[in-house]
Amino acid sequence: MKKFWMMLVFSLLFTLAACTDKPIPTTDPITPLPNEELPVDNSRLHNPFGFSSLIITDRSTYQNTITGVQNEVEFLDALMDSTVKVIRIEQDLSLGSKTVSEALAQVGKSLSTYSNVYRAHGRQPLTHPTLMETGVGQIKIIDRSDLMIYSETGIKIKHANIQIERSSNIVIRNLHVSELWEWDEYSEGQYKRNDWDYFSLKDVNGVWFDHITFDQVYDGVIDLREHAQNVTLSWSKLNFTPNDFVGTQIDYLENNRSTHPYYDGLRTEGISVEDLKVFASFQKKGFNLGNTTDGTGFEDITMTFHHLEVYNLMDRMPRLRKGDVHLYHMILDNTLLYQTRLLLNSSNLSFVNQGLVSTEGGSILLENSIYKFVTTPIKNHQDDDPDVKYAGSYQVINSELVQANRTYFGSSTDRNSLWIHAGANAALPYHMRNYDSIPYAYALEDVFYLTETFEDYPTGAQTIEDFDWLYVDVTLSTIGE
Repeated sequence: MKKFWMMLVFSLLFTLAACTDKPIPTTDPITPLPNEELPVDNSRLHNPFGFSSLIITDRSTYQNTITGVQNEVEFLDALMDSTVKVIRIEQDLSLGSKTVSEALAQVGKSLSTYSNVYRAHGRQPLTHPTLMETGVGQIKIIDRSDLMIYSETGIKIKHANIQIERSSNIVIRNLHVSELWEWDEYSEGQYKRNDWDYFSLKDVNGVWFDHITFDQVYDGVIDLREHAQNVTLSWSKLNFTPNDFVGTQIDYLENNRSTHPYYDGLRTEGISVEDLKVFASFQKKGFNLGNTTDGTGFEDITMTFHHLEVYNLMDRMPRLRKGDVHLYHMILDNTLLYQTRLLLNSSNLSFVNQGLVSTEGGSILLENSIYKFVTTPIKNHQDDDPDVKYAGSYQVINSELVQANRTYFGSSTDRNSLWIHAGANAALPYHMRNYDSIPYAYALEDVFYLTETFEDYPTGAQTIEDFDWLYVDVTLSTIGE
């Protein structure tokens, strides 16, 4: 029971810290207590424990009115019905524009009938053979409230961007989003043509993404635009490692080298097919929170990331303009990315390896997390203009930084800390923009136990026996008066 009591102490301390302006002193590393096996208690999964917990409500009252869908047409029909509050996806869905058009034609319908909730994406694929066959679609969740989309078994949604706008109290749980990436021949690996994000949010208040598995995506994983408030991503896995979808792309390029000069040039340099499959699997961009320089409406961005396993994300974990972001219990493991960079020393491959990027007065708090082989853990300025208005603030508390020559545990406020930003811009004093302190309660545990936590409570889409995905206990993260 020692681990339980340690976590309880942390919970009380950080709930207290959430009610004050002063952080808990972090200059001395915490010595972990001996651990004992404890039964898995899934009650910790019944609340967002982040900014979205201020908005998200219980869904268990809808247990008897769930709309189950087993194909693409049923899913679009459910989205078209504004009275539907809970959609349970029961089979994998391919939501590419060509696939959906064919499915609709089989039942005598057309895309135009569903223009309120679906359209063909404006950027169609150029290089991936699977996507050229299926097309790419865009799901539109617009002017909705109190909607939940989930699965019981970690169902896949493929070939589509999901746009959420002018909506509130939205829950997306236990889904595997996949196959929305292709090789970038057009801008030679800069990924500038296709505006394919898995999720893009604008004018929203309260969105909870939970137990999501993310595969590679051409542009961003989740991007926030104007007035995207109270968003949480929890218990999710971002797994940017080689897979069959990436392999199919590279095999196609290898068989068509003459029409893909960028790929052909890399092969001519001597880079092998297998090495390119590894390199192509790395995710170029993560989370762009505030999507344009000097944009408006980003001041009230508020997002929490917690209990995430992230593998080989090159950049933007996250990139923030003007808002507030809180991250805790994160493992960002860029070991394979780091090793591949040493192996493939080519000026024609775009290698970036950085984590937090706070700009334009944005505020980022990272707690009790582990960063492995992240070359640039923090940047507090990302613009050619040295004006201080393009700098942001950050604070790191009780987190571990694993590097090639040493492992460091500590906080950004420690003397001689390694949790410091790159570049010549001065560090700004950390402060939140929208609150005096974190406005929700949450429990923290020592990073020593983080890997064990993910063993007991796996991240990403899955089946959890006897678990009620609709039940939300809103009291769990409420700060007492």
